[in-house]
Amino acid sequence: MAETAKAFAFGPFRLVPDRRILAAEGREVPVRGRAFDLLLALVERRDRVVPKDELMELVWPGRVVEEGNLTVHVAGLRKLLGSGIIATLSGRGYRFVAPVTESPAEDGPQPCLAPSPLPPARAETPGPAGAAPWPGDLPRPLTKLIGRDGDLDRVAAHLGESRLITVVGAGGVGKTRLALAAADRIRRSDAESAWFADLGPVEEPRLVLATIAAALGVEVGGGEALRVVIAALAARRGLLVLDGCEHLLQAAADAAEAILRSCPGIVILATSREPLRAEGERLHRLQPLDAAPPDSPITATRLAEYPASELFVERARAALGEFMPGDADAREIMRICQRLDGIPLAIELAAPALKAMTLAELRQRLERHFELLIAGRRTVLARQQTLRATIGWSLDRLEPLERALLLRLSVVTGTWTASSAAFLAGCASGEDAVCGLIASLVDKSLVQADLTGMQARYRLLDSTRYYAAERLSAAELAEARRSLARWLVKAYERAEADWPFISDEEWVALYAPEIENLRAGLAWAFGPDGDERLGLELASHTEHVWAELSLTGELQSWFDLAISRIDEATPPDIAGRLWLGRCGWVAPRGAQALEAARRAVALFRAAGSRIDLGRALWRQAWQHTLAGDLAAAGPLLDEAEDLLRGEKPSRALVSCLRARAVFLLRDNRPAAARAKLEEALSLSRRLRGLRDVALTLGSMAELHCAAGRMGEAIAVAQEALASLSPAQTFFPWVQHIAGAVASYRLAEGDIDGARPIIVERLAAAQLMALPHEVAANLERLALIAAVEGSLDTAGRLFGYVQSCHAQRGILRSFGSQAVHDRLVAVLRQRLTPEELERLTTNGAALGEEAAVAEAFVIASRR
Repeated sequence: MAETAKAFAFGPFRLVPDRRILAAEGREVPVRGRAFDLLLALVERRDRVVPKDELMELVWPGRVVEEGNLTVHVAGLRKLLGSGIIATLSGRGYRFVAPVTESPAEDGPQPCLAPSPLPPARAETPGPAGAAPWPGDLPRPLTKLIGRDGDLDRVAAHLGESRLITVVGAGGVGKTRLALAAADRIRRSDAESAWFADLGPVEEPRLVLATIAAALGVEVGGGEALRVVIAALAARRGLLVLDGCEHLLQAAADAAEAILRSCPGIVILATSREPLRAEGERLHRLQPLDAAPPDSPITATRLAEYPASELFVERARAALGEFMPGDADAREIMRICQRLDGIPLAIELAAPALKAMTLAELRQRLERHFELLIAGRRTVLARQQTLRATIGWSLDRLEPLERALLLRLSVVTGTWTASSAAFLAGCASGEDAVCGLIASLVDKSLVQADLTGMQARYRLLDSTRYYAAERLSAAELAEARRSLARWLVKAYERAEADWPFISDEEWVALYAPEIENLRAGLAWAFGPDGDERLGLELASHTEHVWAELSLTGELQSWFDLAISRIDEATPPDIAGRLWLGRCGWVAPRGAQALEAARRAVALFRAAGSRIDLGRALWRQAWQHTLAGDLAAAGPLLDEAEDLLRGEKPSRALVSCLRARAVFLLRDNRPAAARAKLEEALSLSRRLRGLRDVALTLGSMAELHCAAGRMGEAIAVAQEALASLSPAQTFFPWVQHIAGAVASYRLAEGDIDGARPIIVERLAAAQLMALPHEVAANLERLALIAAVEGSLDTAGRLFGYVQSCHAQRGILRSFGSQAVHDRLVAVLRQRLTPEELERLTTNGAALGEEAAVAEAFVIASRR
């Protein structure tokens, strides 16, 4: 009776010797020729250690071959099967150590074999030149390529223009997968051969050419590997893929150059975490998959628009079977993809966690740490199985100075410059030396470079930052964070010094990119392990960055926190800047702002620059003017203007001139007010301050309004808004200008023209935490409600706004006063005194949210 054919099962694999098939999860695994023979020999002799000589005789019977051939094939099998399958016993040989079960070959699931476009590669040495070319073989990916169509097109185009293309990118970004797709496209379109040499498992440079020979299906034997490879390829046309070159750069570069010089029909596509720097090399840098920008509105239907979320959904479906995310799920998915920086490996590792937790739980855990990303595929190299291993392997291979710099930079939350990196590194040799280290880290795909702005900025991916920070001791981490805070003090001290003299756009381009680092630095400084003194100094230099970025809520919260920590040891200039930040254009107005200005003036008289004192003086005068106390405001404005005129022309002087103009207009001196505004407008244009131009024009519009020229007021206010960039029209500094346009339109009876402006600005004022602008827009909507007959709503909103003004004790602008006067007239005409008093009392008891909710009923009418 014939012996029944056997099959061997181990882990997810099934080995069928008679059919020469290795399968996993129902699909054939690409292993052929000598590699299959070696695997079978080890499985069949799994009860003992198999000496190297015995294995070489079994796999290459009757042939003399170098031991390197055996080493290469064992490394390839380990890459294919994963760790813990084949053990090396030094000086003795190899042993197959995974548990194995035997069964008849026909039992168990049979692999579903996809038809191959090419016959399998032959193991024999090819015939002489002129013989028919033999096709190569490429590993078959089991999942589709997502989000790389553009990269695939560019790589394919490069392969038509250059003979050596290297796909460079961070670990886990998908270099191998892209290279395989590109190779397959080339092979299918041009009917060329393609070979895949996996250098990932190879540890010794001398085995690079032997690995290439094995990929070609030729035996090195006792000959020189380079000669054999060149002989095999010299008369061929085809594409050779060299995958995972980063740890064998010199050997891979040497091999590539030698092959290309001697084999004119060969093109090489390499993958590496850094360039080979070989002659003729052309790079394609592979970036992470795109995710939506933070705070973008995301729905389920939009997930497919972004490759990162498309990949997440596809992998989640593979893990769960059914996965149909809704809109709320879509927002969680996008936040997960943003947290993972669009790294495909990280996304593939994260998605299966949905078997055990919800999307919200997964996102929350990833925001705290990356420890979930530990369950990788068993069939890849150990260093590629988890995100920690992938990044750790790259960190381990850095030069000491590179590693030291990168670890220090792991405390930086946002982007950074070469200057900040040099400061954090404490590099005595200066910024030039650090630039060299940064360039090397960019080459190794551990640092991302953005060269599109005024200065080059760099960043670490969040996952790289996380695992790099793990390698710092507690003391090193604390010192690095302290260094970051000290750097930020320097940066924002310079920012505040520059602010009076350079253009809006230039200032924002230079200093806004540090905002994430600023948040991290302040959070550390005021935290339990931080340095409160350093936090006070840092916070004191940040008024303008918060205001310029419309982050008034953060301005108020950080300054309030810092002010609460002021004590007798706080230097007066630091305390002065903190109090000054609480009485500026966007600060809440009233008694608190006036007191903050008084404190700032007193502190700057003790210690501070002339510009600081001048700013504090005009701000104190401004609060007095708003309260109607012109007698107190006049001398302060005189002193402030004298101080600021004694310095180089600055935006601080522009602000002072505007405050002086408002004072003069309140004092019924419109001609003098206009002269000050014209001077301020000329100076702001000279300083290229678009915001100051707009604010000055806004004050000129108020001058027209005060004279009853509403048409001219509207025209000038619209000119003010038109002078700004689209983004600047939503800055907190200019909210009152757009609101004033609505007031002027209401004064002319144009409700349809005013309503959409009010709706938009009310929402913006709430978002920016500008309570005085919220109240002004509510009063405008109260007037619309009264005119349209919604008297109850109008009365309650009137009561709420009256309460706000009583608490702050400030005057309305001329446009707002016109709205108020007309509202009072309509309410008194249509309501009895008792009805108006009742509604006013009810409105005064409302909170802001309740008042806004009632007002939006009026706002939504058309």
